[in-house]
Amino acid sequence: MPDQRLGSALPSLEWAVQRRLEDLIAKLETKYGDLRGRIELVPRPGVTFDMIGGADAAKGAISSLSYALRMPDLYQRWGIAPPRGALLYGPPGNGKTLLAKALATLSEALFYHLRLTTLTSKVGPNAAEVIKEVFQLAGSEGKGVIFFDEADALSLEHLLPPERAREAAGPLISGFCELLDGLRAFPTLLVVASTSRPDGIDSPLIAPGRLDHLIEVPLPEGPALREIIEIRCRRAEQTAGRALFEPLDYEALVPRLAGMTGAEVSEVLRRALEAKVQLAGSGADPGLVTTANVLRSVDEFRRIRDVVVKIRYGQYL
Repeated sequence: MPDQRLGSALPSLEWAVQRRLEDLIAKLETKYGDLRGRIELVPRPGVTFDMIGGADAAKGAISSLSYALRMPDLYQRWGIAPPRGALLYGPPGNGKTLLAKALATLSEALFYHLRLTTLTSKVGPNAAEVIKEVFQLAGSEGKGVIFFDEADALSLEHLLPPERAREAAGPLISGFCELLDGLRAFPTLLVVASTSRPDGIDSPLIAPGRLDHLIEVPLPEGPALREIIEIRCRRAEQTAGRALFEPLDYEALVPRLAGMTGAEVSEVLRRALEAKVQLAGSGADPGLVTTANVLRSVDEFRRIRDVVVKIRYGQYL
């Protein structure tokens, strides 16, 4: 549930929406129990497309959806209805959530974040009722982007065996499709869903007029990897208020980072900085982060990731 301490920092209108969402969640919790962390309102996401490395095609595709909220009259001039939904798909850790938040920022819209895996794990097929309540609230509060994280969770296959999941998920999928079909009554709303398992998305969800703008967010390559490194380094230096990195040799770094997600590249850089923290804590002179430091962090991260994969598949059990 949104933190009430944020209220003093929000304009009164946004704080009022925040309170109404809290009241709605409190009402739902009397029936379904604790829903904290499953539904969140972010009035000002604070994420821009310039803050997201790589994914140029995805950034272009999703930013164009902002016209539906910023300039809806353009669609009428060209004789069509504005888009109402999109599906972001690709490996986890490549910025799908950030892209949705950047869309809300560009559109000057409220950002409603529904984490479907945890929501359906809590309430199962009854998630349809919860989602409907959020839709109705959002539709009355002006421009909004409703983001459904891990939309494949609507299939309920993470909760039940396949045959039982298909039976239980039927009403949930149907209810969700009805909500998408009713979006024309809420011209100030856009729905964006994400998944790392596009094969787990039921085809009715991506039918025309629903989540019909399919946007791939692939693994970063070449120039995209370099851009991610530059953004992450710049952000760390802005936070520290000083230089942290020596000039990096991207010709050496980029090939070694191939196959990694944006989140993994960020973790590699974080580990390189953490090593400097440990040196400074021991009283040594850590110096700036070098290319060799980052390459060492890449090797360490890959080793740890391999161990995690082996544990996941029971090879160390």
